[in-house]
Amino acid sequence: MKTFFFLFTFLILGSLKAQGNLQFNQVINMAFTASNTTPVTVPAGKVWKLENCMLNTPSNNYAYMLYNGVYYNLRQQQTSAHIVNFPFWLSSGTTVTFGGNGGGAGGMLSIIEFNVVP
Repeated sequence: MKTFFFLFTFLILGSLKAQGNLQFNQVINMAFTASNTTPVTVPAGKVWKLENCMLNTPSNNYAYMLYNGVYYNLRQQQTSAHIVNFPFWLSSGTTVTFGGNGGGAGGMLSIIEFNVVP
């Protein structure tokens, strides 16, 4: 009886599907400026994995991500303090804004884009 129950449970659980598998699509190197106010939306059927953020200024500036109304510090120049622990995953349809503080601070994001395959 235990064997039957185990096999029945195994077959039922084995037939359930997850949300989907991830398939590599492309690498995105996205530049941003300090004055950027343009939101970016992860395309439908895609998932983004933020790998790293680099600043293009030697002064003590920082880069941020505005996500669900909250500012996250991505990189602090001179201290190299990461407030966001990379990698940071963004799901399909997520809208974020990347920017930096004043002084001409801008930078580059390294993003890996995946297709969600059912």
